[in-house]
Amino acid sequence: MWLSPKAAHQRLADLTHHTAVPAYLDHVNRYTFAAATHVLIGDTAVRGYKHRQQWRFLDRDIQEAGQRFARLGIDPGDLIDAGLDVGAPRTWRCRVNGWVFQATHESAFPWSAGALPRGFTGQQLPDALTRGTIASTRPLTLMTWSGKAWLIPRAYATMLDRAEEVEAALATHDTVCSGCGVPAGERWRSSSATGFVVLCPSCAAQTSRPYTGHLRGRRYTKWYAKRSRADVFLCRMCPEPRRAMYWDHCHSHELFRGPLCVRCNNAEAGPGFIDRPGAVEHLLQCTGCRAQRTLPPHHHGDVVRRLAVLPPCEACSHEPSRRWFCVEDDGSVSARFLCYRHQPELDCSVTVPVQEVGPLVRRFVGEALDRGL
Repeated sequence: MWLSPKAAHQRLADLTHHTAVPAYLDHVNRYTFAAATHVLIGDTAVRGYKHRQQWRFLDRDIQEAGQRFARLGIDPGDLIDAGLDVGAPRTWRCRVNGWVFQATHESAFPWSAGALPRGFTGQQLPDALTRGTIASTRPLTLMTWSGKAWLIPRAYATMLDRAEEVEAALATHDTVCSGCGVPAGERWRSSSATGFVVLCPSCAAQTSRPYTGHLRGRRYTKWYAKRSRADVFLCRMCPEPRRAMYWDHCHSHELFRGPLCVRCNNAEAGPGFIDRPGAVEHLLQCTGCRAQRTLPPHHHGDVVRRLAVLPPCEACSHEPSRRWFCVEDDGSVSARFLCYRHQPELDCSVTVPVQEVGPLVRRFVGEALDRGL
């Protein structure tokens, strides 16, 4: 039986609520499986599955992991030094040490890390940190300050060490190309209809083919997008072969543009996309934008950034430290500038009216078409 992450969390909580170390899965969300195929419940790896475009667990996997975890028999009174001050980077000790450091250096917290009262417990730290999860458990709630060091149950620390070994082995497995079996690295881990897969550029080029524009000018519909699968093509934007996942389309004209991988599809919705190589050419695969010499409104801020000549801030002769270009509801673009060299910081803004934005966009697209895009 399939369980949603919420149902799996409740199942695991029911199985472990009576133990000294309850387990939780409320940290699992749709981004959890982007870097790993499994989640850890103690030192047991439980695989996630993509079922009907939603991430799920198998009920039997959750029950087996929960029952094994409940049998660990952790004695909360058998304590050892957690060794947080010697934790290597990216270990559970390093993560917990970072949480403690964050808590004890907040201005509202009355003590420093080395001046906590003896017997102080991790449960007394801010709730946002005590909910920090490692191996589906919450370490801070089990820790006590001895006056010189943080103490943690011996068996629990041993279990976390084993969990790290399991996680390291899984991390190696999750970066192996599913096509040729060669380690390909995390950057080639991509989403698919059935979950995340790793395909090196060579294998991606063999399993998918370049898109030749057969849907150009066709109106986008979910029915047609499912009928013609995007993942049989390569991403149009990636410089090296990568399998596509989605049919990108223009939301202004509802026309197909082409297949993109998850990363490129997400990037198209954000700022700075038109600065990427091939981005303008891809946007102009929409025949509506090409004919009207325009781009979707959320790209207008970047066009203004590229072409508009804005008046300098009278109070500052420096190059602005940061700049934002935000498209407003009426089509105008607000340009905001921030200079850190001033004390206090100088913050000023300029609004480019919609009457000026339109000609800038048409000029930008016209120049792109003149270059043969």
